[in-house]
Amino acid sequence: MVRKLMGGKFVNTAFCIFAPDGKKKLTRVGRSPAMGFGVRQSADPDPEEVKKVNARVIDAMYGIAKKYPPQANLAEAVVVDFHSFEQALNVSSGDQRLLVFAVATEQQHATLKRKMQKVANHPDVIGRYHFDFSSSTDVRWSEVVDGDQAKSGIFIIQSDEFGQKGKVLAELSLNSAADSIRAVLAVENKKYAASETRKHYGKHVAKGRRTGVKYEDAMPWGEDRDGDGKIDPRRQRRRR
Repeated sequence: MVRKLMGGKFVNTAFCIFAPDGKKKLTRVGRSPAMGFGVRQSADPDPEEVKKVNARVIDAMYGIAKKYPPQANLAEAVVVDFHSFEQALNVSSGDQRLLVFAVATEQQHATLKRKMQKVANHPDVIGRYHFDFSSSTDVRWSEVVDGDQAKSGIFIIQSDEFGQKGKVLAELSLNSAADSIRAVLAVENKKYAASETRKHYGKHVAKGRRTGVKYEDAMPWGEDRDGDGKIDPRRQRRRR
């Protein structure tokens, strides 16, 4: 999908708002919401510029939303589930959000996800955290996370600087009520916000390279310029 939007180019993010039919583009395609709406910003914006850019983007989003009123109950929106715990931990670090990780059996997932809709879609929660549900690929998740972990439960986790490891801030049982989960999230997020400082992108990337941090996702590396769904062969560099 990312390659298709970016003309075959291999990048980690692409932004575009589609109409409800999933086909008609309502914005241009870009690497970020600002680019999608044609809002210019410097390569390394200061906090004040970020606020102004965000305000313009949000205003533009509201303009689109008014044209497409919801046809369903937003409280029943599907809760995001990452492909793996490793990916969820990495993205949570990049976005500087706490991760709500639910560990349960496959038989419990359907019921658990319905309950977590009451948590994730609440006005005080939506957009402030990342959510993930355990799968068969996550059996060794506890090996990269500090803190006591039961075999099942709902864990509120803080990722480390580069999303390679994490620590459990709070642990709740699977039968915890939605309002109880939200209350714990509010407490932990307040403490997290007080201790976490905004990452400086350039310095963060440079430090990661110096320290040898590496993350490989499941998506194959490479570009698909001809759009045939297969990675193009890499061009061989000509030797002098």
